[in-house]
Amino acid sequence: MAGGNARFLGATDVHVLIVDDGRVLLLRRGPDAEYGSGLWTLPSGHVEDGEDVVAAAVRETHEETGVALTPELLRCELVMQHRGPRATAKARTGWFFRAVGLTRATGRPYNAEPHKHSELMWADLDDLDSVPGGMVAYVRAGLDAIAEGRPYALHFQEPGTAVAHVPGTSALVPLAAADHHNVPLRRAFGVREWLRIGGPWTWHPDEPVPDGLPVGQSWGWLFAPDGRALVLAAPDGGLNMPGGTVEPEDADALATLRREAYEEAGAVLADSVHVGYLHDHQGLMYRGVPSARVRIAARLASLGPAAVDPATGVTWRRLLAPPRMIAALLGGGDESLAEALAAQRTAHERLGVPLCDAWTVDEVPKEGTDFE
Repeated sequence: MAGGNARFLGATDVHVLIVDDGRVLLLRRGPDAEYGSGLWTLPSGHVEDGEDVVAAAVRETHEETGVALTPELLRCELVMQHRGPRATAKARTGWFFRAVGLTRATGRPYNAEPHKHSELMWADLDDLDSVPGGMVAYVRAGLDAIAEGRPYALHFQEPGTAVAHVPGTSALVPLAAADHHNVPLRRAFGVREWLRIGGPWTWHPDEPVPDGLPVGQSWGWLFAPDGRALVLAAPDGGLNMPGGTVEPEDADALATLRREAYEEAGAVLADSVHVGYLHDHQGLMYRGVPSARVRIAARLASLGPAAVDPATGVTWRRLLAPPRMIAALLGGGDESLAEALAAQRTAHERLGVPLCDAWTVDEVPKEGTDFE
């Protein structure tokens, strides 16, 4: 106890989003509900003594909707501290989960507790204001936070305010959080996730390309002085790394990278080092011939003015981002992360590039910049 104040011993509750084709499952509290009578809410409930939040989410979902989830099907979307509008209300913590990978085995939802809920509906996530009869303000605030990509938030209502959500008003206060490749970052820079096609691609760090395996492509991890690397964004939000297909006139993979990086991004490279290669076993983009996709780390000397890439007709936007974040944006899972970390380590050890522990992204000005 500190300063004479009692310890906080608030309740914990769970909420589950079951989403189908852009619609979220809502339940309407019955006329005898102690809180929020007649208002719409998510499948939800209190965590019981000795129970963790995941087990509670599984249990409450099954009790209220008949849907049989397992812990592996739940993804945590939001943790939010809430205090209701009653004068005697105490703060509580809500955990909001999304159910994924639903199949016939999990079952179709129905109103499994008609004594608690009067009906069930699927509501358009992009038009929650049209939900007839209104929603519980706490739950609506949670859905708004999730839509904004905010993983943590506060929702403390003033005493006497409405239990129901009132359009145009909200007590939601998003909390600043480390942006680990989440929605605000993608929205802020207008980029979408690039999903690696084809497979399997096997990553071979710090290994030369074996004799007999043709090199089809050369990509670069091109580092700014602060340890962030260059990634390119197309007008439609698609992402790519500097580099491209090896042409007959290229003397080697580094020559390919130097040419492509300049054409795409106006990039002039300083010293460089081989990082490894990806073995494309299917040769998806190379007439079905297995090939090597070489990865090279290099220091950026400069980035010239943004210009049209002659190969694609695209004027790429140039972003500087931490290697870990680039790996997440590019997709490819563990292989992408292993490649990013290998490039970062190699550039640090052999080129003197600092290890980047920031989690920020900046766009390079259209007029370009010098690094040396």
